[in-house]
Amino acid sequence: MPLAGPRRWFLAALLLLPLSVLAQTAVTLRAVNVRAGPDQVFPLVTSLQPTTQVHVFGCTTGWQWCDIAAGRVRGWVHSRYLTNMFRERIPIIAFSVEAYWDEHYRTRSWYVNRSAWAAWGSPGFHPPPPPPRTPLFGSR
Repeated sequence: MPLAGPRRWFLAALLLLPLSVLAQTAVTLRAVNVRAGPDQVFPLVTSLQPTTQVHVFGCTTGWQWCDIAAGRVRGWVHSRYLTNMFRERIPIIAFSVEAYWDEHYRTRSWYVNRSAWAAWGSPGFHPPPPPPRTPLFGSR
């Protein structure tokens, strides 16, 4: 049976919604680090305070690391620090350093090492050293 006019338009509008509208809300259980990828070796994006509300876009296989947003911050948090998640509602997603960093981290100092991070997850991978810190004030 074909869908009637209003229902058809509603379904079409639903398909056009941005992914952020479909994200699930969770809350941080404690202060957590947000990383630039699904592993603690990735650069630190920021830290979030306990009880910060985040949107979960998806998690890696096994729901270990989740792609989240809190305000304008986007990154990865280990799922053990998130509460109120219904795993059956969260998609399993893949991670690509180059695509993810192109989308979210072009202005970060460690973005210049993006290609060195592309081998993450392969045997023998070692994270590149962090970029040198520039002093806030003149150094002597």
